[in-house]
Amino acid sequence: MTRPGTPRPLTVALLLAFSLTCLHALWRSAASGRELADAVVRLHIVAASDSESDQQNKLLVRDRVLELMRGEMLHCADRDEALTRLSLRLAELETAAEETLQQAGNSAPVTAELGDRHFPLRQYGRLTAPAGRYLALTLTIGEGEGQNWWCVMYPPLCYGEENTAVEEAAVDRLSTLLSDRTARQLIGEEETEYRFRLLEGLKAFLTDRET
Repeated sequence: MTRPGTPRPLTVALLLAFSLTCLHALWRSAASGRELADAVVRLHIVAASDSESDQQNKLLVRDRVLELMRGEMLHCADRDEALTRLSLRLAELETAAEETLQQAGNSAPVTAELGDRHFPLRQYGRLTAPAGRYLALTLTIGEGEGQNWWCVMYPPLCYGEENTAVEEAAVDRLSTLLSDRTARQLIGEEETEYRFRLLEGLKAFLTDRET
């Protein structure tokens, strides 16, 4: 006999099945995120401050960096080649960014570096990039205390509004670098972004319960 307040066996079984399904989805999303992180290089621009002028300067630096690197990134065979090319041009990118700021009347220094950064979930056309740590080219303007701008440097997915052909070519290139399962999960599924947001919320809930 079941005592009042005791969960019924069917309820327990359903809750267990639901939990296992969610955990499996979390595992698959984490695996897809890791695979994507191993295939791309992100771009991270950090403004000097949140003032209107510094935020505008951030976009000027963004445009200059993308202009310089668009062709090279599109034709790299893989992430290793992209990293090699970027590492050889860090000093050039710093100089170009600083010259761009000087033309706008700003003398702030710019630091360019390659390293791991945490990125939030973002949608780039047909690609959903899960939240997580990615290797990124980061350009920090001045003290770097302002809001960030981020995108995918390789393959180049930062041109959606200006050049959809470049974006489509980059997505197609990326699909060849991923497993079929990950490509199907991250590219071209309209509901993917909502699924990842739901999973992020579940992950945060489980973390809160553990603390």
